[in-house]
Amino acid sequence: MLWRKMWRDMAENKIAYIACTIVIAIGLMTYTSMSMSKDHLFAAKDEFYRNYHFADGFAKVKAIPLPRAQSILTDVEGVDQVNGRLVKEVGVLTPSLENVYLRLISYDETQRHRLNDVQLLQGSFPKIDSHQILLADKFFKAHALSIGDQIPVVIDGQQVELTVSGSGQSPEYVYTLKEAQAIAPDPRTFEVGYLPYEDMEMLFGQKQMVNDLVFTLKPGVSFADVEGKLKSALKPYQLEALYEAKDQLSNAMLSEELKQLEKMAKSMPILFLAVAAIILYIMLKRLVESQRGQIGTLKAFGYRNSEIISHYLSYGLFIGLVGGVLGGAMGTALSGVMIDLYQSYFSLPNLVAGFSLQYFLYSLLVSTLFCLFASYQGVKGALKLQPAEAMRPPVPIFTKKSMLERLPGFWQMFTMQGRMALRNTTRNKGRSFFTFIGIVFTFSMMACFFSIGNMASEMIMDQFTHVQKQDVKLSFPVPLPRMQTVRELQHVRGVHRVEPMVEVPVSLRFLNHQEDVVALGISNNASLYQVFDKQGERVQLPQTGLMLSEQIAEKLGVKLGDVLEIDSIWAKEKGKVIVERIVPQYIGSNVYMKQDTLLGLLRQGDFATSALLTIDPKELTSFKDQYSTSKFVGNLEIRQEMIAKYEQLLASSTYTLWIMAVISVITGFAIVYNSSIISLAERKRELASLRVMGLTSREVMEIISVEQWFLGLAGVVAGIPMAIAMNQALAKGMGSDLYSIPGTISLEAILQAVVGTVFAIWISQQWVSRKVRKLDLVEVLKERE
Repeated sequence: MLWRKMWRDMAENKIAYIACTIVIAIGLMTYTSMSMSKDHLFAAKDEFYRNYHFADGFAKVKAIPLPRAQSILTDVEGVDQVNGRLVKEVGVLTPSLENVYLRLISYDETQRHRLNDVQLLQGSFPKIDSHQILLADKFFKAHALSIGDQIPVVIDGQQVELTVSGSGQSPEYVYTLKEAQAIAPDPRTFEVGYLPYEDMEMLFGQKQMVNDLVFTLKPGVSFADVEGKLKSALKPYQLEALYEAKDQLSNAMLSEELKQLEKMAKSMPILFLAVAAIILYIMLKRLVESQRGQIGTLKAFGYRNSEIISHYLSYGLFIGLVGGVLGGAMGTALSGVMIDLYQSYFSLPNLVAGFSLQYFLYSLLVSTLFCLFASYQGVKGALKLQPAEAMRPPVPIFTKKSMLERLPGFWQMFTMQGRMALRNTTRNKGRSFFTFIGIVFTFSMMACFFSIGNMASEMIMDQFTHVQKQDVKLSFPVPLPRMQTVRELQHVRGVHRVEPMVEVPVSLRFLNHQEDVVALGISNNASLYQVFDKQGERVQLPQTGLMLSEQIAEKLGVKLGDVLEIDSIWAKEKGKVIVERIVPQYIGSNVYMKQDTLLGLLRQGDFATSALLTIDPKELTSFKDQYSTSKFVGNLEIRQEMIAKYEQLLASSTYTLWIMAVISVITGFAIVYNSSIISLAERKRELASLRVMGLTSREVMEIISVEQWFLGLAGVVAGIPMAIAMNQALAKGMGSDLYSIPGTISLEAILQAVVGTVFAIWISQQWVSRKVRKLDLVEVLKERE
């Protein structure tokens, strides 16, 4: 009998129970999909790194004889295997204006267990003395190449044709970025290719020389144990960079993504399950209160408290099981979509989607426990009811005038129905509070999701519209004389302004903290590269000290006025410099100094490593043709191309934000609808009496509507600071060593969240109004027997 009663009760308010189930399913869908995706990514990464021998350390030098490199590193205690390579970047000649680059990496086919080896996916490895190249698979596919096609590249100013022998993938370039300032990989414009060492040394004229070293460490040895010895050993060969595996760009980006995914898999479901628990608690508490007479009758007929409690707990158990199954099934399906999305960014050949029984069962268990707990909290009041007491209606609660009624002029603004609604709001503080919290959550969640796109846009556009204003950036493979370079570029047709840049790796030390970063030497009165503070005001470079990005300052634990020890592989000796400013930086983490100050610390003469230019758009094509084949230019970057690329990237993620917005609206609908249904159920006699007294359905519905809109307005107002706090927490959680995300929330995101919240309230009221119109006045007004 009790089972039939449960089905009858749930069928009577099926929309409310369905909405609650959907919220649970959404929470568990996020948990299972993110957890499954995380595990598949971790498994694919670990297997790929293990099978293809991902290195423990990386070193870049100007040039070192290959035999000497092997002996120097293996003589350092703790270093195990060493591979020396030639690594060079070359431009690819294409018919379009788009700049395309390949990073050529040598490999020794005679060597067994090569570090950062390549998994062959198509074709074959290149043959020696054949000018063949094995391309990264994403580049191969992005340019629709076939085996045997010719790739024209520029080496030392000369065009060389390389024949495609196949495609493959290395664990060193799972996430291929040209530099740390890049946000996302673009296989159309930059990737890697592999050539036999013999071909590389012949093409670049570096017989038995290497400029890139990778190595592994013996068990029990950390990178810090050998770092100092390696720096000393490699310094005579102009060491440019030395870092461990966790700082390798591709691995760092992949690791950060896995960390973020793991955090979201733990936090996101809790929010949805908490909302579902609140909804279920209110629903069952209302159900118990409305069925006092039935509970009293059951107790009078001999039903024990345990049987009655078990009956009402079965509502939560059923919703938990259905929500858990739906969430697990949808999460499994969504994990496949997420894996496909990750495959478009991360090159993990063995990354495949799959079903995880562990997470499916765990989501089912969590859902059931949440629902049972919420159900028990809602129905435990039934234990205290005695049969005689339960069969009487509850004693009305009389309260004094609320604070709203005492506000001068406020109470007169409302009609009779509006005043009834506001009184009901203040007299049912518990239900009103939960509805209020639910709307705050709905609004802030929507505002947070809508602002993600704005944050990413601000991060990217700030870099390429405010900080960097050049039309073209030229990067030099070797430092060039500064004044001579500026004079030559100023005389190029169409060039309006030239600003040299000095970009060098430095090591900063403060107390027991140390950070390796890139120092930017900016020319006096620079207008093409500018630094701004949080208020958007331009910051002047210090005369003798330096400016730090916030990320570096936080890691070093420094504040204004602290003195740092600065060292560089390009410097003749260490120096000291004072921290004069700390500024925000969204892309990368840099140190800023006046160019002359930085060059003075290095004591290597007057040079530049890159140049920023403004140029007549009409002359851009001819400028590219002139310098893309120059042996003095390593990279030619057109700013407008970068902006277009990032805008395309942002556009591709828009649909994800819309999905999250729809989820937010569904959650808001579930909260408001259930609150309205509860209010309607508690006040059926009151509302039916008003109908009999002559009020129309619209006027009766106004009582419920005013209550919801009042709480909705209060929830939106309270949700703004909540949304700001959530945004800042999200920005801090998603930030990394490679980029930081602005924690600001735009007016546009707030307005979009307001519209979404209003829509959720409005659509829920349309459903409730149907129930009001269908009220059976005679049935409702019958006296209790």
